[in-house]
Amino acid sequence: MSSQPSANNRGYAGLPIPFGWFAVAMSDEIAAGDVRTMKYFGKEFVMWRGEDEQLRAVDPYCPHLGAHLGVNSNVEGNDLRCPFHHWTFNGEGGVTGIPYTKVIAPSMKRSCLPSWPVQESAGVVYVWYHPRKEAPKWELAQLPRCIEDGADIGDWVPAGRHEWVIDIHIQEITENGQDHAHFAAVHGVPGAPSAEFKLDGWQRRNMVVAEMNTPRGPMTGTIDITAVGPGQSITEYTDVTHVLQVQQATPIDAEHTQIRWQLYHAPGISDGRMRVAQARMRDLAKQIEQDIPIWNQKVFLEKPLLVQGDGPLLAYRRQYAKFYADPVAVENTAVAAE
Repeated sequence: MSSQPSANNRGYAGLPIPFGWFAVAMSDEIAAGDVRTMKYFGKEFVMWRGEDEQLRAVDPYCPHLGAHLGVNSNVEGNDLRCPFHHWTFNGEGGVTGIPYTKVIAPSMKRSCLPSWPVQESAGVVYVWYHPRKEAPKWELAQLPRCIEDGADIGDWVPAGRHEWVIDIHIQEITENGQDHAHFAAVHGVPGAPSAEFKLDGWQRRNMVVAEMNTPRGPMTGTIDITAVGPGQSITEYTDVTHVLQVQQATPIDAEHTQIRWQLYHAPGISDGRMRVAQARMRDLAKQIEQDIPIWNQKVFLEKPLLVQGDGPLLAYRRQYAKFYADPVAVENTAVAAE
């Protein structure tokens, strides 16, 4: 018998999976002609890349006689061929060919298999998830330009990427960023941060000013976070160096979340600044790895006992509730409001 806590006794049973754009792969992981079965959101879907280099995704079971389209299927041109009877499907879930008949009903040609919206951006593959298959409600966030001293100095330079799978509901990942008190306790940040918290539709903006331990000693730095939906955030760190952290959080199910990071540094930097930037990025990875053991075992409290200095946790939860297809109550039981 497993001794691991369940979703129910960790408090996740009342938290659904949010809707939004979520990363499911890196672009270079899926070549033309590849077929992949993806397992996210407590569901499966099948993704393939056609000869036009475009990705497409549909629900996994052939509507003809139920074969799994991720097992022994093939890509023909831009279409996916079922292994069982060689029916072919396009990215909208429409039947494009049946080898043993010339008669395909117009309704079958339009769509008889639910499809998934797919986009690629900055080398990351995203799908739109909604439990009722509603259309996308916002656009993907795009990488900003690198600005220093008010001047546009060009594109950010890729400098590494990381992945983790964590035993936690996705909401808790980004809620952690609003928990200001943990920065000192877990990460050794020398001073309590000050922060601005702004909401605009599907977007959240945080500007945090904090004392930081850097490779050159303690100094004041800024952390500028833009999150669009529950699955994407872009964080710019300006302190002893200047780096960009792009994060995607994707729910595997209610108890497990995959995090992907892509890290960037400013263009045209000297060898000395490069070494400092690399040290800063190693420290960022160290910080999330300090959080992970706590995340893997903590419970979610619907009614947390909050005090002054905890950060805008309830404001965050109220905004995050917008990403659930069905209403989720947010209890205000704080001793001191945000």
